Amino acid sequence: MKKAVFLLLLCLLFTNAYAQWSADRRLSNIQGSSFGPRAACWGDTIHVVWWETYQNPQHHEEVFSKRSLDGGDNWEAETILSVEDSIHGVGPNIAVWQNSVHVTWNEMYASYYAICYKKSTDGGTTWYATDTLRKEGIGGWGAHWIAAKDSNVYVVYIYEDGTLNFTKSTDNGETWSNHQIIGNGGARPRICTFPNIDSSLVVSVNNTIFNREVYCYLSTDVGATWSDSIVISDFDTISSQRPAMATDDSGGIHITWYDYKYSPYPWTGDIFYRASRDSGNSWQNIDSLTVTHRAHACDILAENSNVHVVWQDDRHDFDENFEIYYRMSSDLGQTWEQEVRLTDTLGHSRAPALTCDSQYVHLFWSDNRDDLTNRQGEIYYKRKDLSPSITEAQRPVVISKFKCEVYPNPFSQALEIRFWSYAKDPIMKIFDISGKEVIAYEMKEEIGGLKVDTKNLSCGVYFVQIEAGGERVSKKVVKLR
Repeated sequence: MKKAVFLLLLCLLFTNAYAQWSADRRLSNIQGSSFGPRAACWGDTIHVVWWETYQNPQHHEEVFSKRSLDGGDNWEAETILSVEDSIHGVGPNIAVWQNSVHVTWNEMYASYYAICYKKSTDGGTTWYATDTLRKEGIGGWGAHWIAAKDSNVYVVYIYEDGTLNFTKSTDNGETWSNHQIIGNGGARPRICTFPNIDSSLVVSVNNTIFNREVYCYLSTDVGATWSDSIVISDFDTISSQRPAMATDDSGGIHITWYDYKYSPYPWTGDIFYRASRDSGNSWQNIDSLTVTHRAHACDILAENSNVHVVWQDDRHDFDENFEIYYRMSSDLGQTWEQEVRLTDTLGHSRAPALTCDSQYVHLFWSDNRDDLTNRQGEIYYKRKDLSPSITEAQRPVVISKFKCEVYPNPFSQALEIRFWSYAKDPIMKIFDISGKEVIAYEMKEEIGGLKVDTKNLSCGVYFVQIEAGGERVSKKVVKLR
C-alpha cells in the first residue's frame, strides 16, 4: 500500500512538472531544413534565429530570424538576415539589450569561414547592412558567440590556428576593437556578462588543442586583460564537449557540458555541471545531472534563484531518436529536481536552446516529426510558466502597504531586511521550503532595518515574511553556504 501511494505521488509530481510547459509549436515554415536555433528576449519580445537549408531554385543555406511581441503567444513571419546568394550563411548566435538586437553567423567560402554581424536598433523591425568582423581563418561554423550589455557588444571566436579570440564594440556595434588572443580554444566558445557586475566577463570554451576539456577565462576590466585558463571539467583522458554557460544576479557562473567518462556508448555520455559562487574565484565540485549515458548537446539558463538545463537524449530507441529532457534547480544549482522529458515523437528533437523573460522560460529546438526524411527538421517551441509552485503560491502576495527589501540574495551568513509599513509592530518570520517557521522577530519600529544571523540555517530555499496590521509581504531567498 505504501509503495502504491509513493508511486502515485511520484506520478503526480512528474505530471505537475510537465504540466508547467505549453504544447509543442512549430515556428519555421520554409520548404527545407531548419537547424541550430538560438534565442534571446527583452521584456515580452522574443527573438529566435536559425540556419535554414532550402532550394530557391538552387541550393541555399541562410540565416533566418523570427520574433514574438507578446511573450510567445503569437509569432511574426520569418525574416532572412543573410544575403540569399551562393555563399552559405550558417551557425547564427544572438544577443539582445533593450531594442538593440545583435546577430553573428558564419559565411562559408570555398576555403574558409568568415564571421558576419548584423544589428537592429528597433527591436527587429528593421535591420542594418551586414558587417564582416573577420573575413577568413575562422575555425569552422559555430565557432563564435556574442553577448551584449548596455552599448557594449562582445564577440569571441576560434581562429583556424586554434586560438580563442575576442573583439568588442563600445558603441552598439558601429565600430569594433582590434582582435586579441585570449588563449587556446578549439570549439564551442561562449561569452557572458554578469547582470550586476559591469566590468566583468567570462568565456567558456572546449579546448581541443591539448585535450578535450572545458576551460574558462575571466576578465575584470571589460576584456582589456584576461586570466590564465581555468580547467572546469575533470582533467583526464576522456573528452568533455559542447560547454554551455550562464551567469546569475549574484555573480555566479554555471557551466554544463557532456562527457563520455562513464559511458559505454561511442558518442553519447552524461551531462555534467559545475558552478562558481564568486564570479570565478573558486569553483564547487562537479555534479552529474544524468546517469543513462545517452545525453548529448545541452543548454543552460539562470534566472533569479533558478537554474534550468535542457539536453538532447537518445535513451529510448538508441537510433539517434533524440528527445529533449529538462532539469531545474531552485537554489542556484545546490540541489536539483527530477528530470522531465519534454518531447515524445517518432522523429528526433535536437539542439535545444533557452531564453527567458520574467514570466516564462522559452525553449527552442530542431524537430523532424513532420517529415522523418528531413535530416534536420523544423524549429519547434514551447515555454514553461514561471508562476510560483503551490508551496510558494500559498505564501502571501506583496501588497501596496509595504515596502520591503531583502539582501543579499542569495545569502550565506546573514540577511539584511529593510522595511516600511503604515501598520505598527511588524513581525518578521522566515520559513523553509516546507512551510516550517525557522526564525521569528517582533519589531517595534514601522520604519527600519534588521540584520538576521543565518549561520545555523541549512542551504536551500526560504521565504522571508513580514506581517503587520493583518497584511503580509513575502520574499523568496536562497542560502548557498
